[in-house]
Amino acid sequence: MGRLLLMWRLVVRDMRRRPGEAVVFVVAVAAATASLTLGLMVDNAVAIAYMNTREATRGPDMTAITTAENPSDVAGRIAAAPGVGAQTDPVLAFSTEVAAHGETRQSSVEGRERAPSPVDRPLVTSGTWVRPGGAVVERSFADVLGVEVGDPVTIAGRDYPVVGIAISAATPVYPWSDWAQGPGPSDWGGRIWLTEDDARAAAGQTPVVHLIHVELTDPDAVIEWRETAFAPGTRGDDWVNTHNWETVLRTDLVMIKDAQPALVVGGSLLMVATCVTLAALTAIRAARDHRRAGRLKAAGASPGTVTAVLLTQYLLLTAVAAVLGLGVGTLAAPALAHPSPGLLKVLSPPSVSIVVAVVVLAGVVTVLSTIDPVLHAARTSTVAGLVEPARLLRPRSRLTALTAYLPTALMLGVRLMARRPGRAVLSGVGTAATGVMVGALLTFRSAWAAVDLAATMEAVNNRTAEVLLGVTVAVVALSALNTVVLGWSSAVQARRALGISRTLGATPGQVVAALCTAQLVPAVPALLLGLPAGIALYRAFSHIWVVPPQWWLGAAGLGTVLAVAALTALPAWRHARVPAGLTLNAEPG
Repeated sequence: MGRLLLMWRLVVRDMRRRPGEAVVFVVAVAAATASLTLGLMVDNAVAIAYMNTREATRGPDMTAITTAENPSDVAGRIAAAPGVGAQTDPVLAFSTEVAAHGETRQSSVEGRERAPSPVDRPLVTSGTWVRPGGAVVERSFADVLGVEVGDPVTIAGRDYPVVGIAISAATPVYPWSDWAQGPGPSDWGGRIWLTEDDARAAAGQTPVVHLIHVELTDPDAVIEWRETAFAPGTRGDDWVNTHNWETVLRTDLVMIKDAQPALVVGGSLLMVATCVTLAALTAIRAARDHRRAGRLKAAGASPGTVTAVLLTQYLLLTAVAAVLGLGVGTLAAPALAHPSPGLLKVLSPPSVSIVVAVVVLAGVVTVLSTIDPVLHAARTSTVAGLVEPARLLRPRSRLTALTAYLPTALMLGVRLMARRPGRAVLSGVGTAATGVMVGALLTFRSAWAAVDLAATMEAVNNRTAEVLLGVTVAVVALSALNTVVLGWSSAVQARRALGISRTLGATPGQVVAALCTAQLVPAVPALLLGLPAGIALYRAFSHIWVVPPQWWLGAAGLGTVLAVAALTALPAWRHARVPAGLTLNAEPG
Protein backbone atom coordinates (compact mmCIF):
# COMPACT_ATOMS: atom_id res chain seq x y z
CA MET A 1 0.00 0.00 0.00
CA GLY A 2 2.97 2.33 0.59
CA ARG A 3 3.96 2.31 -3.07
CA LEU A 4 0.40 2.74 -4.29
CA LEU A 5 -0.13 5.67 -1.94
CA LEU A 6 3.12 7.23 -3.11
CA MET A 7 2.11 6.88 -6.76
CA TRP A 8 -1.30 8.40 -6.06
CA ARG A 9 0.13 11.39 -4.19
CA LEU A 10 2.72 12.08 -6.88
CA VAL A 11 0.12 11.92 -9.67
CA VAL A 12 -2.34 14.17 -7.83
CA ARG A 13 0.40 16.67 -6.96
CA ASP A 14 1.59 16.79 -10.56
CA MET A 15 -1.93 17.35 -11.94
CA ARG A 16 -2.57 20.11 -9.40
CA ARG A 17 0.63 21.93 -10.34
CA ARG A 18 0.15 21.55 -14.11
CA PRO A 19 -3.56 21.07 -14.87
CA GLY A 20 -3.15 22.34 -18.44
CA GLU A 21 -1.03 19.36 -19.45
CA ALA A 22 -3.56 16.97 -17.93
CA VAL A 23 -6.42 18.67 -19.78
CA VAL A 24 -4.59 18.49 -23.12
CA PHE A 25 -3.81 14.81 -22.50
CA VAL A 26 -7.43 13.96 -21.65
CA VAL A 27 -8.87 15.95 -24.59
CA ALA A 28 -6.56 14.25 -27.10
CA VAL A 29 -7.29 10.70 -25.94
CA ALA A 30 -11.02 11.38 -25.44
CA ALA A 31 -11.41 12.72 -28.99
CA ALA A 32 -9.88 9.59 -30.46
CA THR A 33 -11.82 7.16 -28.26
CA ALA A 34 -15.11 8.99 -28.91
CA SER A 35 -14.64 8.72 -32.69
CA LEU A 36 -13.74 5.04 -32.47
CA THR A 37 -16.73 4.39 -30.20
CA LEU A 38 -19.03 6.02 -32.75
CA GLY A 39 -17.55 4.01 -35.60
CA LEU A 40 -18.00 0.74 -33.72
CA MET A 41 -21.51 1.57 -32.46
CA VAL A 42 -23.09 2.76 -35.72
CA ASP A 43 -24.51 -0.58 -36.88
CA ASN A 44 -25.61 -1.47 -33.37
CA ALA A 45 -27.32 1.89 -32.86
CA VAL A 46 -29.33 1.59 -36.10
CA ALA A 47 -30.34 -1.99 -35.29
CA ILE A 48 -31.49 -1.02 -31.79
CA ALA A 49 -33.43 1.97 -33.14
CA TYR A 50 -35.14 -0.23 -35.72
CA MET A 51 -35.96 -3.01 -33.27
CA ASN A 52 -37.44 -0.52 -30.81
CA THR A 53 -39.52 1.04 -33.57
CA ARG A 54 -40.60 -2.42 -34.69
CA GLU A 55 -41.65 -3.33 -31.18
CA ALA A 56 -43.52 -0.03 -30.65
CA THR A 57 -45.42 -0.38 -33.94
CA ARG A 58 -45.79 -4.17 -33.95
CA GLY A 59 -43.89 -4.25 -37.22
CA PRO A 60 -44.51 -7.21 -39.54
CA ASP A 61 -42.10 -10.08 -39.87
CA MET A 62 -43.12 -10.53 -43.50
CA THR A 63 -45.11 -8.46 -45.98
CA ALA A 64 -46.74 -10.14 -48.97
CA ILE A 65 -47.42 -7.89 -51.99
CA THR A 66 -49.84 -9.01 -54.68
CA THR A 67 -51.40 -7.52 -57.82
CA ALA A 68 -54.48 -9.72 -57.54
CA GLU A 69 -57.76 -7.85 -57.92
CA ASN A 70 -59.24 -10.12 -55.27
CA PRO A 71 -56.43 -10.74 -52.78
CA SER A 72 -58.57 -12.86 -50.44
CA ASP A 73 -57.22 -16.10 -51.98
CA VAL A 74 -53.63 -15.01 -51.25
CA ALA A 75 -54.62 -14.00 -47.72
CA GLY A 76 -56.30 -17.37 -47.21
CA ARG A 77 -53.21 -19.30 -48.37
CA ILE A 78 -51.05 -17.26 -45.98
CA ALA A 79 -53.44 -17.87 -43.08
CA ALA A 80 -53.37 -21.61 -43.76
CA ALA A 81 -49.56 -21.77 -43.80
CA PRO A 82 -47.94 -23.10 -40.61
CA GLY A 83 -46.12 -20.62 -38.37
CA VAL A 84 -48.45 -17.62 -38.87
CA GLY A 85 -49.25 -15.85 -35.62
CA ALA A 86 -51.33 -12.96 -36.99
CA GLN A 87 -51.93 -11.10 -40.22
CA THR A 88 -53.73 -8.05 -41.54
CA ASP A 89 -56.53 -7.94 -44.04
CA PRO A 90 -55.28 -6.95 -47.51
CA VAL A 91 -54.31 -3.26 -47.56
CA LEU A 92 -54.76 -1.32 -50.81
CA ALA A 93 -51.64 0.65 -51.82
CA PHE A 94 -50.43 2.58 -54.84
CA SER A 95 -47.67 4.96 -55.87
CA THR A 96 -48.37 8.56 -56.79
CA GLU A 97 -47.10 12.12 -56.54
CA VAL A 98 -47.63 14.18 -53.40
CA ALA A 99 -47.36 17.97 -53.37
CA ALA A 100 -46.89 20.23 -50.36
CA HIS A 101 -45.54 23.76 -49.98
CA GLY A 102 -44.88 23.93 -53.72
CA GLU A 103 -42.71 20.79 -53.72
CA THR A 104 -43.63 17.50 -55.36
CA ARG A 105 -42.35 14.08 -54.30
CA GLN A 106 -43.16 10.50 -55.20
CA SER A 107 -44.90 8.57 -52.46
CA SER A 108 -46.86 5.44 -51.71
CA VAL A 109 -50.37 5.66 -50.28
CA GLU A 110 -52.05 3.02 -48.14
CA GLY A 111 -55.73 2.67 -47.31
CA ARG A 112 -56.12 1.73 -43.65
CA GLU A 113 -58.97 1.11 -41.26
CA ARG A 114 -59.45 3.43 -38.32
CA ALA A 115 -59.41 0.51 -35.88
CA PRO A 116 -55.97 -0.73 -34.70
CA SER A 117 -54.44 -3.37 -36.94
CA PRO A 118 -53.21 -6.69 -35.49
CA VAL A 119 -49.91 -6.21 -37.34
CA ASP A 120 -48.18 -2.97 -38.42
CA ARG A 121 -49.74 -0.37 -36.15
CA PRO A 122 -48.11 2.93 -37.13
CA LEU A 123 -47.24 4.93 -34.02
CA VAL A 124 -48.78 8.40 -34.15
CA THR A 125 -46.21 10.87 -32.84
CA SER A 126 -48.29 13.98 -33.52
CA GLY A 127 -52.02 14.48 -34.14
CA THR A 128 -54.39 11.55 -34.63
CA TRP A 129 -54.82 8.46 -36.79
CA VAL A 130 -56.63 8.45 -40.14
CA ARG A 131 -60.14 9.76 -40.49
CA PRO A 132 -62.30 10.44 -43.57
CA GLY A 133 -60.87 13.32 -45.55
CA GLY A 134 -57.62 13.45 -43.55
CA ALA A 135 -54.12 12.10 -44.21
CA VAL A 136 -51.42 10.76 -41.88
CA VAL A 137 -47.87 11.27 -43.16
CA GLU A 138 -44.88 9.11 -42.27
CA ARG A 139 -42.56 11.21 -40.09
CA SER A 140 -39.41 11.11 -42.22
CA PHE A 141 -41.43 11.99 -45.33
CA ALA A 142 -43.19 14.79 -43.46
CA ASP A 143 -39.81 16.11 -42.36
CA VAL A 144 -38.63 16.34 -45.97
CA LEU A 145 -41.87 17.92 -47.17
CA GLY A 146 -41.86 20.32 -44.24
CA VAL A 147 -45.47 19.54 -43.30
CA GLU A 148 -47.01 19.46 -39.86
CA VAL A 149 -50.43 18.65 -38.48
CA GLY A 150 -52.93 21.01 -40.10
CA ASP A 151 -50.96 21.60 -43.31
CA PRO A 152 -52.56 20.53 -46.61
CA VAL A 153 -51.08 17.92 -48.96
CA THR A 154 -52.19 17.22 -52.50
CA ILE A 155 -52.57 13.57 -53.52
CA ALA A 156 -53.57 12.75 -57.10
CA GLY A 157 -55.00 16.24 -57.52
CA ARG A 158 -57.00 16.15 -54.27
CA ASP A 159 -56.23 18.18 -51.17
CA TYR A 160 -56.13 16.49 -47.77
CA PRO A 161 -55.33 18.12 -44.43
CA VAL A 162 -52.61 16.39 -42.44
CA VAL A 163 -54.29 15.05 -39.31
CA GLY A 164 -51.31 13.11 -37.96
CA ILE A 165 -47.64 12.25 -38.20
CA ALA A 166 -46.65 8.61 -37.61
CA ILE A 167 -43.79 6.12 -37.88
CA SER A 168 -43.77 2.52 -39.05
CA ALA A 169 -41.26 -0.33 -39.29
CA ALA A 170 -43.03 -2.06 -42.18
CA THR A 171 -40.81 -0.38 -44.80
CA PRO A 172 -37.33 1.16 -44.81
CA VAL A 173 -36.92 4.77 -43.80
CA TYR A 174 -37.34 7.56 -46.31
CA PRO A 175 -36.10 7.80 -48.98
CA TRP A 176 -35.49 4.11 -49.55
CA SER A 177 -38.81 2.26 -49.71
CA ASP A 178 -39.37 2.10 -53.45
CA TRP A 179 -39.66 -1.69 -53.30
CA ALA A 180 -42.66 -1.77 -50.99
CA GLN A 181 -45.45 -2.09 -53.56
CA GLY A 182 -43.68 -4.32 -56.07
CA PRO A 183 -44.64 -3.53 -59.68
CA GLY A 184 -45.59 -0.03 -60.69
CA PRO A 185 -43.77 3.31 -60.66
CA SER A 186 -40.70 3.65 -58.48
CA ASP A 187 -41.46 6.06 -55.63
CA TRP A 188 -38.15 6.32 -53.71
CA GLY A 189 -39.96 6.38 -50.41
CA GLY A 190 -42.44 8.34 -48.43
CA ARG A 191 -45.67 6.93 -47.08
CA ILE A 192 -49.09 8.39 -46.51
CA TRP A 193 -52.06 6.69 -44.88
CA LEU A 194 -55.68 7.44 -45.81
CA THR A 195 -58.89 5.68 -44.98
CA GLU A 196 -59.59 2.80 -47.34
CA ASP A 197 -62.40 4.68 -49.10
CA ASP A 198 -60.26 7.80 -49.54
CA ALA A 199 -57.34 5.72 -50.83
CA ARG A 200 -59.51 3.92 -53.37
CA ALA A 201 -60.95 7.23 -54.57
CA ALA A 202 -57.49 8.83 -54.79
CA ALA A 203 -56.10 5.87 -56.75
CA GLY A 204 -58.55 6.28 -59.61
CA GLN A 205 -57.09 4.45 -62.62
CA THR A 206 -53.63 4.10 -61.04
CA PRO A 207 -52.44 0.46 -60.81
CA VAL A 208 -52.82 -0.76 -57.24
CA VAL A 209 -51.42 -3.60 -55.20
CA HIS A 210 -52.47 -5.16 -51.91
CA LEU A 211 -50.22 -5.59 -48.89
CA ILE A 212 -50.67 -8.37 -46.36
CA HIS A 213 -48.59 -7.86 -43.22
CA VAL A 214 -47.77 -11.11 -41.43
CA GLU A 215 -46.52 -11.84 -37.92
CA LEU A 216 -44.78 -15.19 -37.55
CA THR A 217 -44.39 -17.37 -34.50
CA ASP A 218 -40.66 -17.54 -35.27
CA PRO A 219 -39.51 -14.16 -36.64
CA ASP A 220 -35.96 -15.43 -37.16
CA ALA A 221 -37.16 -18.06 -39.63
CA VAL A 222 -38.75 -15.73 -42.19
CA ILE A 223 -36.74 -17.13 -45.10
CA GLU A 224 -37.68 -20.72 -44.31
CA TRP A 225 -41.33 -19.73 -43.85
CA ARG A 226 -41.43 -17.93 -47.21
CA GLU A 227 -39.93 -20.90 -49.02
CA THR A 228 -42.57 -23.14 -47.47
CA ALA A 229 -45.61 -20.86 -47.79
CA PHE A 230 -44.78 -19.70 -51.32
CA ALA A 231 -43.10 -22.77 -52.72
CA PRO A 232 -43.31 -23.27 -56.51
CA GLY A 233 -46.80 -24.39 -57.46
CA THR A 234 -48.47 -22.82 -54.39
CA ARG A 235 -48.55 -19.15 -55.52
CA GLY A 236 -51.61 -19.58 -57.74
CA ASP A 237 -52.14 -17.44 -60.84
CA ASP A 238 -51.60 -14.11 -59.10
CA TRP A 239 -48.26 -12.33 -58.78
CA VAL A 240 -46.98 -12.36 -55.20
CA ASN A 241 -43.79 -10.91 -53.80
CA THR A 242 -42.55 -10.87 -50.21
CA HIS A 243 -40.27 -8.69 -48.11
CA ASN A 244 -39.15 -9.45 -44.56
CA TRP A 245 -38.03 -7.40 -41.59
CA GLU A 246 -34.37 -8.37 -42.07
CA THR A 247 -34.44 -6.76 -45.52
CA VAL A 248 -35.89 -3.59 -44.00
CA LEU A 249 -33.10 -3.45 -41.43
CA ARG A 250 -30.39 -4.03 -44.04
CA THR A 251 -31.82 -1.23 -46.16
CA ASP A 252 -31.88 1.13 -43.17
CA LEU A 253 -28.23 0.32 -42.56
CA VAL A 254 -27.43 1.35 -46.14
CA MET A 255 -28.33 4.92 -45.18
CA ILE A 256 -25.31 5.13 -42.88
CA LYS A 257 -22.92 2.63 -44.51
CA ASP A 258 -20.84 5.38 -46.13
CA ALA A 259 -20.53 7.24 -42.84
CA GLN A 260 -19.01 4.32 -40.94
CA PRO A 261 -15.67 4.21 -42.84
CA ALA A 262 -15.29 7.94 -42.21
CA LEU A 263 -15.71 7.32 -38.49
CA VAL A 264 -13.38 4.33 -38.31
CA VAL A 265 -10.68 5.84 -40.53
CA GLY A 266 -11.10 9.21 -38.83
CA GLY A 267 -10.85 7.56 -35.44
CA SER A 268 -7.65 5.85 -36.52
CA LEU A 269 -6.20 9.17 -37.70
CA LEU A 270 -7.25 10.72 -34.41
CA MET A 271 -5.37 7.95 -32.64
CA VAL A 272 -2.29 8.82 -34.74
CA ALA A 273 -2.71 12.48 -33.86
CA THR A 274 -3.15 11.49 -30.22
CA CYS A 275 0.19 9.65 -30.33
CA VAL A 276 1.77 12.89 -31.55
CA THR A 277 0.15 14.84 -28.70
CA LEU A 278 1.26 12.38 -26.04
CA ALA A 279 4.79 12.17 -27.40
CA ALA A 280 5.04 15.98 -27.41
CA LEU A 281 3.72 16.21 -23.85
CA THR A 282 6.17 13.52 -22.75
CA ALA A 283 9.02 15.51 -24.30
CA ILE A 284 7.94 18.60 -22.35
CA ARG A 285 7.90 16.55 -19.14
CA ALA A 286 11.16 14.73 -19.88
CA ALA A 287 13.42 16.93 -17.72
CA ARG A 288 10.98 16.85 -14.80
CA ASP A 289 10.61 13.08 -15.09
CA HIS A 290 14.40 12.67 -15.04
CA ARG A 291 14.68 14.68 -11.85
CA ARG A 292 11.78 12.80 -10.29
CA ALA A 293 13.40 9.48 -11.22
CA GLY A 294 16.68 10.64 -9.63
CA ARG A 295 14.94 11.66 -6.41
CA LEU A 296 13.01 8.40 -6.21
CA LYS A 297 16.19 6.38 -6.72
CA ALA A 298 17.97 8.47 -4.11
CA ALA A 299 15.15 7.52 -1.70
CA GLY A 300 15.66 3.82 -2.48
CA ALA A 301 13.20 3.17 -5.32
CA SER A 302 14.08 0.50 -7.87
CA PRO A 303 13.94 1.14 -11.66
CA GLY A 304 10.71 -0.87 -11.77
CA THR A 305 9.11 1.35 -9.15
CA VAL A 306 10.24 4.45 -11.02
CA THR A 307 8.77 3.11 -14.26
CA ALA A 308 5.48 2.30 -12.52
CA VAL A 309 5.28 5.77 -10.95
CA LEU A 310 5.93 7.57 -14.23
CA LEU A 311 3.56 5.37 -16.25
CA THR A 312 0.76 5.53 -13.68
CA GLN A 313 0.22 9.25 -14.20
CA TYR A 314 -0.33 8.65 -17.92
CA LEU A 315 -2.49 5.55 -17.51
CA LEU A 316 -4.80 7.20 -14.96
CA LEU A 317 -5.39 10.09 -17.33
CA THR A 318 -5.94 7.58 -20.13
CA ALA A 319 -8.60 5.81 -18.07
CA VAL A 320 -10.42 9.11 -17.45
CA ALA A 321 -10.17 10.03 -21.13
CA ALA A 322 -11.41 6.59 -22.26
CA VAL A 323 -14.46 6.83 -20.00
CA LEU A 324 -15.14 10.34 -21.29
CA GLY A 325 -14.73 9.23 -24.92
CA LEU A 326 -17.03 6.24 -24.43
CA GLY A 327 -19.62 8.51 -22.86
CA VAL A 328 -19.47 11.07 -25.65
CA GLY A 329 -19.60 8.36 -28.31
CA THR A 330 -22.56 6.66 -26.64
CA LEU A 331 -24.51 9.92 -26.34
CA ALA A 332 -23.76 10.93 -29.93
CA ALA A 333 -24.44 7.52 -31.53
CA PRO A 334 -28.28 7.76 -31.61
CA ALA A 335 -28.15 11.15 -33.35
CA LEU A 336 -25.32 10.32 -35.72
CA ALA A 337 -26.43 6.77 -36.58
CA HIS A 338 -30.04 7.82 -37.08
CA PRO A 339 -30.89 7.30 -40.77
CA SER A 340 -33.96 9.53 -40.59
CA PRO A 341 -36.76 10.69 -38.25
CA GLY A 342 -38.61 7.52 -39.26
CA LEU A 343 -37.02 5.55 -36.39
CA LEU A 344 -37.23 6.03 -32.65
CA LYS A 345 -34.06 7.38 -31.08
CA VAL A 346 -32.94 5.17 -28.23
CA LEU A 347 -29.85 5.62 -26.08
CA SER A 348 -28.13 2.29 -25.50
CA PRO A 349 -24.82 1.51 -23.79
CA PRO A 350 -21.92 0.12 -25.84
CA SER A 351 -21.35 -3.60 -25.77
CA VAL A 352 -18.66 -5.12 -23.57
CA SER A 353 -16.53 -5.91 -26.63
CA ILE A 354 -16.64 -2.26 -27.76
CA VAL A 355 -15.70 -1.01 -24.28
CA VAL A 356 -12.81 -3.46 -24.04
CA ALA A 357 -11.57 -2.65 -27.56
CA VAL A 358 -11.65 1.13 -26.99
CA VAL A 359 -10.02 1.00 -23.53
CA VAL A 360 -7.30 -1.44 -24.63
CA LEU A 361 -6.54 0.60 -27.75
CA ALA A 362 -6.33 3.82 -25.73
CA GLY A 363 -3.97 2.13 -23.26
CA VAL A 364 -1.79 0.74 -26.04
CA VAL A 365 -1.55 4.17 -27.69
CA THR A 366 -0.58 5.77 -24.39
CA VAL A 367 2.06 3.17 -23.57
CA LEU A 368 3.60 3.26 -27.04
CA SER A 369 3.75 7.06 -26.94
CA THR A 370 5.33 7.35 -23.50
CA ILE A 371 7.24 4.16 -22.76
CA ASP A 372 10.55 5.16 -24.40
CA PRO A 373 11.17 8.36 -22.39
CA VAL A 374 9.83 6.67 -19.25
CA LEU A 375 12.28 3.77 -19.59
CA HIS A 376 15.07 6.20 -20.38
CA ALA A 377 14.33 8.12 -17.17
CA ALA A 378 14.15 4.89 -15.16
CA ARG A 379 17.52 3.69 -16.51
CA THR A 380 19.28 6.99 -15.89
CA SER A 381 21.68 6.87 -12.97
CA THR A 382 20.74 8.62 -9.75
CA VAL A 383 23.48 11.25 -10.06
CA ALA A 384 22.65 11.98 -13.71
CA GLY A 385 18.97 12.34 -12.85
CA LEU A 386 19.66 14.79 -10.02
CA VAL A 387 22.26 17.01 -11.65
CA GLU A 388 21.25 16.56 -15.32
CA PRO A 389 24.66 16.99 -16.97
CA ALA A 390 24.86 18.80 -20.28
CA ARG A 391 24.39 16.71 -23.37
CA LEU A 392 27.33 16.47 -25.72
CA LEU A 393 26.27 17.04 -29.30
CA ARG A 394 27.85 15.06 -32.08
CA PRO A 395 29.71 17.23 -34.58
CA ARG A 396 27.81 17.59 -37.84
CA SER A 397 30.38 19.08 -40.18
CA ARG A 398 28.37 18.34 -43.31
CA LEU A 399 25.23 19.96 -41.92
CA THR A 400 27.27 22.92 -40.73
CA ALA A 401 28.73 23.35 -44.19
CA LEU A 402 25.36 23.09 -45.91
CA THR A 403 23.64 25.62 -43.65
CA ALA A 404 26.49 28.06 -43.12
CA TYR A 405 25.36 30.48 -45.82
CA LEU A 406 21.64 30.31 -45.11
CA PRO A 407 19.84 33.22 -43.47
CA THR A 408 20.16 33.09 -39.70
CA ALA A 409 16.55 32.07 -38.98
CA LEU A 410 16.58 29.32 -41.62
CA MET A 411 20.00 28.09 -40.49
CA LEU A 412 18.90 27.81 -36.86
CA GLY A 413 15.62 26.13 -37.82
CA VAL A 414 17.28 23.47 -39.99
CA ARG A 415 19.86 22.72 -37.30
CA LEU A 416 17.16 22.44 -34.63
CA MET A 417 15.29 19.98 -36.82
CA ALA A 418 18.46 17.98 -37.48
CA ARG A 419 19.21 17.78 -33.74
CA ARG A 420 15.82 16.20 -33.02
CA PRO A 421 14.62 14.36 -36.15
CA GLY A 422 12.06 12.44 -34.14
CA ARG A 423 10.14 15.61 -33.43
CA ALA A 424 10.20 16.49 -37.13
CA VAL A 425 8.68 13.08 -37.88
CA LEU A 426 5.96 13.66 -35.27
CA SER A 427 5.17 17.05 -36.74
CA GLY A 428 4.99 15.57 -40.23
CA VAL A 429 2.73 12.72 -39.10
CA GLY A 430 0.26 15.12 -37.48
CA THR A 431 0.16 17.36 -40.55
CA ALA A 432 -0.22 14.34 -42.83
CA ALA A 433 -3.27 13.18 -40.84
CA THR A 434 -4.84 16.57 -41.44
CA GLY A 435 -3.98 16.35 -45.13
CA VAL A 436 -5.62 12.93 -45.43
CA MET A 437 -8.94 14.09 -43.98
CA VAL A 438 -8.94 17.39 -45.88
CA GLY A 439 -8.13 15.56 -49.14
CA ALA A 440 -10.96 13.07 -48.55
CA LEU A 441 -13.41 15.86 -47.72
CA LEU A 442 -12.51 17.86 -50.84
CA THR A 443 -12.83 14.73 -53.00
CA PHE A 444 -16.23 13.98 -51.50
CA ARG A 445 -17.44 17.51 -52.18
CA SER A 446 -16.15 17.37 -55.75
CA ALA A 447 -17.80 14.01 -56.42
CA TRP A 448 -21.08 15.20 -54.94
CA ALA A 449 -21.10 18.33 -57.11
CA ALA A 450 -20.17 16.43 -60.27
CA VAL A 451 -22.87 13.74 -60.09
CA ASP A 452 -26.62 14.24 -60.40
CA LEU A 453 -27.80 12.26 -57.40
CA ALA A 454 -31.17 10.63 -56.90
CA ALA A 455 -33.10 11.41 -53.75
CA THR A 456 -31.80 8.27 -52.07
CA MET A 457 -28.13 8.97 -52.72
CA GLU A 458 -28.63 12.62 -51.78
CA ALA A 459 -29.93 11.58 -48.37
CA VAL A 460 -27.04 9.15 -47.90
CA ASN A 461 -24.54 11.80 -48.92
CA ASN A 462 -26.05 14.34 -46.55
CA ARG A 463 -25.40 11.96 -43.68
CA THR A 464 -21.90 11.13 -44.92
CA ALA A 465 -21.11 14.83 -45.39
CA GLU A 466 -22.06 15.57 -41.78
CA VAL A 467 -19.90 12.74 -40.45
CA LEU A 468 -16.93 13.48 -42.72
CA LEU A 469 -17.01 17.16 -41.87
CA GLY A 470 -17.25 16.44 -38.14
CA VAL A 471 -14.34 13.98 -38.19
CA THR A 472 -12.25 16.37 -40.32
CA VAL A 473 -12.89 19.21 -37.88
CA ALA A 474 -11.86 16.94 -34.98
CA VAL A 475 -8.64 15.86 -36.73
CA VAL A 476 -7.80 19.44 -37.72
CA ALA A 477 -8.48 20.69 -34.18
CA LEU A 478 -6.31 17.97 -32.63
CA SER A 479 -3.58 18.61 -35.20
CA ALA A 480 -3.71 22.33 -34.34
CA LEU A 481 -3.32 21.41 -30.68
CA ASN A 482 -0.41 19.15 -31.63
CA THR A 483 1.27 22.01 -33.47
CA VAL A 484 1.03 24.23 -30.40
CA VAL A 485 2.28 21.48 -28.08
CA LEU A 486 5.12 20.52 -30.43
CA GLY A 487 6.08 24.18 -30.78
CA TRP A 488 6.10 24.54 -27.01
CA SER A 489 8.13 21.34 -26.64
CA SER A 490 10.65 22.53 -29.24
CA ALA A 491 10.98 25.89 -27.51
CA VAL A 492 11.45 24.26 -24.08
CA GLN A 493 14.13 21.84 -25.22
CA ALA A 494 15.95 24.33 -27.46
CA ARG A 495 15.80 27.38 -25.21
CA ARG A 496 19.40 27.03 -24.01
CA ALA A 497 20.76 26.51 -27.52
CA LEU A 498 18.70 29.43 -28.79
CA GLY A 499 19.73 31.46 -25.74
CA ILE A 500 23.35 31.02 -26.78
CA SER A 501 22.42 32.05 -30.32
CA ARG A 502 20.79 35.19 -28.96
CA THR A 503 23.95 36.08 -27.00
CA LEU A 504 25.84 35.79 -30.30
CA GLY A 505 23.50 38.28 -32.02
CA ALA A 506 20.32 36.44 -33.04
CA THR A 507 17.20 38.55 -32.53
CA PRO A 508 13.99 37.32 -30.88
CA GLY A 509 12.30 37.50 -34.30
CA GLN A 510 14.94 35.22 -35.79
CA VAL A 511 14.45 32.79 -32.90
CA VAL A 512 10.69 32.70 -33.55
CA ALA A 513 11.31 32.21 -37.27
CA ALA A 514 13.77 29.40 -36.52
CA LEU A 515 11.24 27.49 -34.42
CA CYS A 516 8.59 27.99 -37.13
CA THR A 517 11.03 26.70 -39.75
CA ALA A 518 11.64 23.54 -37.71
CA GLN A 519 7.89 22.84 -37.93
CA LEU A 520 7.28 23.99 -41.50
CA VAL A 521 10.05 22.00 -43.17
CA PRO A 522 8.45 18.60 -42.32
CA ALA A 523 4.91 19.98 -42.81
CA VAL A 524 5.34 20.64 -46.54
CA PRO A 525 6.27 17.07 -47.62
CA ALA A 526 3.68 15.73 -45.17
CA LEU A 527 0.96 17.69 -46.98
CA LEU A 528 2.29 16.59 -50.37
CA LEU A 529 1.76 13.01 -49.19
CA GLY A 530 -1.38 13.52 -47.10
CA LEU A 531 -3.62 15.25 -49.65
CA PRO A 532 -3.16 12.60 -52.39
CA ALA A 533 -3.50 9.88 -49.75
CA GLY A 534 -6.88 11.34 -48.75
CA ILE A 535 -8.01 11.29 -52.38
CA ALA A 536 -6.91 7.66 -52.77
CA LEU A 537 -8.52 6.70 -49.46
CA TYR A 538 -11.85 8.14 -50.56
CA ARG A 539 -11.60 6.14 -53.78
CA ALA A 540 -11.18 2.95 -51.75
CA PHE A 541 -14.60 3.42 -50.10
CA SER A 542 -16.59 5.01 -52.94
CA HIS A 543 -17.52 4.04 -56.49
CA ILE A 544 -17.62 7.73 -57.45
CA TRP A 545 -14.22 9.35 -57.78
CA VAL A 546 -13.52 12.86 -58.95
CA VAL A 547 -10.17 14.59 -58.40
CA PRO A 548 -10.75 17.94 -56.67
CA PRO A 549 -9.80 21.12 -58.56
CA GLN A 550 -6.13 21.95 -58.23
CA TRP A 551 -6.86 25.35 -56.75
CA TRP A 552 -8.87 23.67 -53.97
CA LEU A 553 -5.89 21.49 -53.08
CA GLY A 554 -3.49 24.42 -53.39
CA ALA A 555 -5.65 26.62 -51.14
CA ALA A 556 -5.99 23.81 -48.58
CA GLY A 557 -2.24 23.20 -48.56
CA LEU A 558 -1.38 26.90 -48.30
CA GLY A 559 -3.93 27.41 -45.53
CA THR A 560 -2.52 24.47 -43.58
CA VAL A 561 1.06 25.73 -43.91
CA LEU A 562 0.05 29.22 -42.75
CA ALA A 563 -1.87 27.72 -39.83
CA VAL A 564 1.17 25.65 -38.80
CA ALA A 565 3.35 28.76 -38.91
CA ALA A 566 0.90 30.83 -36.87
CA LEU A 567 0.32 28.13 -34.25
CA THR A 568 4.04 27.49 -33.86
CA ALA A 569 4.77 31.20 -33.54
CA LEU A 570 2.56 31.49 -30.43
CA PRO A 571 4.71 29.39 -28.02
CA ALA A 572 7.90 30.51 -29.80
CA TRP A 573 7.05 34.16 -29.20
CA ARG A 574 6.28 33.38 -25.55
CA HIS A 575 9.77 31.90 -25.04
CA ALA A 576 11.51 34.59 -27.11
CA ARG A 577 10.23 37.24 -24.70
CA VAL A 578 12.41 35.84 -21.89
CA PRO A 579 15.83 37.54 -21.80
CA ALA A 580 18.71 35.35 -22.95
CA GLY A 581 20.51 35.72 -19.59
CA LEU A 582 17.54 34.39 -17.64
CA THR A 583 17.17 31.52 -20.11
CA LEU A 584 20.77 30.42 -19.61
CA ASN A 585 20.61 30.75 -15.82
CA ALA A 586 17.23 29.03 -15.42
CA GLU A 587 16.97 25.49 -14.09
CA PRO A 588 16.37 23.08 -16.98
CA GLY A 589 12.88 21.62 -17.45
